[in-house]
Amino acid sequence: MTFNEIYSRILPFWGETIDFSDGMILEAKPQKKGLSIMPQAASNFYSPTFSNRWNEAEEAVAKEDVYGKVMVWTMYQLFHRQARQLFEKGTFTLAPATINKVELETLYFKNLQEDAGEEEIGHYQRVVE
Repeated sequence: MTFNEIYSRILPFWGETIDFSDGMILEAKPQKKGLSIMPQAASNFYSPTFSNRWNEAEEAVAKEDVYGKVMVWTMYQLFHRQARQLFEKGTFTLAPATINKVELETLYFKNLQEDAGEEEIGHYQRVVE
């Protein structure tokens, strides 16, 4: 199974654009540990519409489809990072097809190594076109 085969199969589940105009930056609260206060964690970005799109993409992929499940998660990670950057600049949509495929494949392979078995990894071909 090649990256391009998996990518081409999963990308349509995200649609042509992802809207995150309902997004918000959630500030993390400092955590107390004993008498000291832990450093504040980074703020988080959340969009209900974007989260719903992610859930729909996950539901569209069969549970036993390891390659597909890992691709949905990887796409979410990269799309989320990009969406936050765009949101902070005042842009509220993302076209999934415009994401850097080399960056996506690098993250996908890392995630695949963490979540898949040796058989899936052995049959995976890191081909990006």
